[in-house]
Amino acid sequence: MFRGFWALKITPGHTYTQTVDASFRVSNAALGLTLTDEQRTSVVATVDGKDFVLCSLTPGKIEQQPLDLWMTEGEEITFESNGNNEIHLTGNFVYEDEEDEDEDGPCDFNYEKFDPAELQEMVAEGLIDPNRLLDLASSDEEEEDEDYDSEDAEVDDRIIELTAAEEQMLEDEGETSSSDNEEVEQQPKKKPVKEVKIKKQAEKKRKEAEAEEEDAEASAKKAKKEKKEKAVAPLKLQGGVVAEVKEEGTGQGVKKGARVGMYYIGKLTSGRVFDKNVKGKPLWFRLGAGEVIKGWDVGIVGMMKGGERRLTIPAAMAYGKRGAPPDIPANATLVFDIRLVDFK
Repeated sequence: MFRGFWALKITPGHTYTQTVDASFRVSNAALGLTLTDEQRTSVVATVDGKDFVLCSLTPGKIEQQPLDLWMTEGEEITFESNGNNEIHLTGNFVYEDEEDEDEDGPCDFNYEKFDPAELQEMVAEGLIDPNRLLDLASSDEEEEDEDYDSEDAEVDDRIIELTAAEEQMLEDEGETSSSDNEEVEQQPKKKPVKEVKIKKQAEKKRKEAEAEEEDAEASAKKAKKEKKEKAVAPLKLQGGVVAEVKEEGTGQGVKKGARVGMYYIGKLTSGRVFDKNVKGKPLWFRLGAGEVIKGWDVGIVGMMKGGERRLTIPAAMAYGKRGAPPDIPANATLVFDIRLVDFK
């Protein structure tokens, strides 16, 4: 199996679609060098028309996440992000050689060539799967245990260390033996330092990841609850336009004369969608210049970057008596779910 470096830089507001012509594996996701804000950004993959969240990264909390996503030749996949920060995906191309062993065959990776510090660094960078490394260590341990005795321990050139749990067990057993005036020889189970440190490193990373994920979920639930409690009353604007604030956004509010980039879904009051743009390049126009319907020029003023609103626009502030056949009938009240992606 031959491997080459693979990477993709995901910029907010852009999608990346390809039909895989060479199999590759995505092994890590990390925040870019420059952060736009401190909010969470999620990596989304679309396969067979379905969206799947690969991971969510939050500055200062979870800034990178090991992955194990394999894409084979002929598959079609789309990568995009949901948030305002840049994401870097890294991994490697995979080319099968006819002489390669089966996947279930022996692995040619020899971890004994590396010291513990190097192995820990490789695990942290996502270059080695800690679970695979543990399997190798356990396999070696079983082979050594078969012929291991006390004489071998005296000449074994490996550094031996006892885990904290084993030390405590020996102390407890020693106190019991002293109280009964009995001498008991203790033969502690010994493990090579490399295997012990690798296992500790993997377990520590698992616990940290679980704790961070729990904290992120708790924070999201708390924010959602606070958002509901602090729901803003609908805004009644010029011409009968009603704006319901779904998400405040961040930064300064946009003013007339600015160029704005919008995502939107347009519906009739019956719920039928007549137009939408929810990913890829936003719709750009100058606010207040009459380039869009009046209801938009009125309803977008004051929105902040990342903000979301639902606009209910009467016919007089939309397409009026004529409508916009065949999709929009005459005298139609329109409902738009909009998001301000950016403005200049």
